[in-house]
Amino acid sequence: MYTTLLMSTGLTFGSISALFGLTHGIIDQTQYSLLIAAVIGSAVIPTIIANAFYLPKYLLPKTKKED
Repeated sequence: MYTTLLMSTGLTFGSISALFGLTHGIIDQTQYSLLIAAVIGSAVIPTIIANAFYLPKYLLPKTKKED
């Protein structure tokens, strides 16, 4: 729950910051698009990595142990 909240806050802040820069003429449309892609990527990529290494055991398929 805590990590979800942190990710949500990061996505919100990054998106609002980029939009502020775009609307005030600090950045252009291309820079805005790249910033939004980076903000989304910064949330998605660590989540994929974490899921690969910390997958809950109850989600793993059960295998038969060979004697």
